[in-house]
Amino acid sequence: MPTNPLLKTLASVLVVGSVTIDRNVFADRIFLKVGGVATYAGLTYRRHALSTWVVCNVAPADAEILAPLRREGIQVQNGRTPRTTRFVNCVHANQRTQEAPSLAEPIRYRQIATVLKDVDCVHLGPLHPDDIDPEVFGRIALSDARVALDIQGLVRRNDHGRMVPAVSDRLAAALRAADIVKANAEELDRVLETCGARIETLMDRFDIAEWAVTSGSSGGCIHLRGGCRYPYESAPVATPIDSTGAGDVFLAAYMAARFHLRQTAVEASRHAARLSSEHVAGRYIAAERLDLSHRSIVFETAPLRR
Repeated sequence: MPTNPLLKTLASVLVVGSVTIDRNVFADRIFLKVGGVATYAGLTYRRHALSTWVVCNVAPADAEILAPLRREGIQVQNGRTPRTTRFVNCVHANQRTQEAPSLAEPIRYRQIATVLKDVDCVHLGPLHPDDIDPEVFGRIALSDARVALDIQGLVRRNDHGRMVPAVSDRLAAALRAADIVKANAEELDRVLETCGARIETLMDRFDIAEWAVTSGSSGGCIHLRGGCRYPYESAPVATPIDSTGAGDVFLAAYMAARFHLRQTAVEASRHAARLSSEHVAGRYIAAERLDLSHRSIVFETAPLRR
């Protein structure tokens, strides 16, 4: 009989998702950086002294973008793909638009199978519905690993290289695999409207233990199965630098505090909110550590290239 993964102290984690080349545009500031859930979450877990693996697909010509992860002691399993995922993130007046001029091949279960047996937790971070092959969700659901899921990539779709809101038909399989789920408030509203259900109903339906809802500077709320809710406040940021990856930092920091440091949901949410705010302020994962401005990179616009 499988053991309850939530009872084990978290010591090792596998992050599954794209490592990306990002062009982040904030008014008069433009950053060319290494990005993706695998980057921000991976670095956050490692900085909490967890043994950390990342499985991703990065093209041979772009392999140098994996160096910041390896420098911090993350073990990277890079698969074969002709192209690297590239994102253009534009933020103006708190409105965010995204383009994906290029996508890597989907991450397959065979890429993670050899690592899965050696980790306590799998952090699933798809950036779009085809980022992770759906077989991964089904196979991981049968494992003893604790599973954290960020649904961001499963509540949007590619429209000729532009990301638009849409709930993927793969979301249900991902939720069945997950123990802990994270969504921002807008993503959650999209899911609840599509499913015609309350968050408590979804948690019961998919056997989800905890669901973190983030709302940026407004804070957020941790929902525990059974109906308990624990709102948390965000830490103030005097001068925001780059908010890209803040949600990824939050979920990884929450998981590390909750299951590695064995904090309560309230304590873990405060810890995660503080580190997320420090990241937005440029003090946690500093932009210069992920900087790619030395590279000559051309970002195509739509149509999407695979």
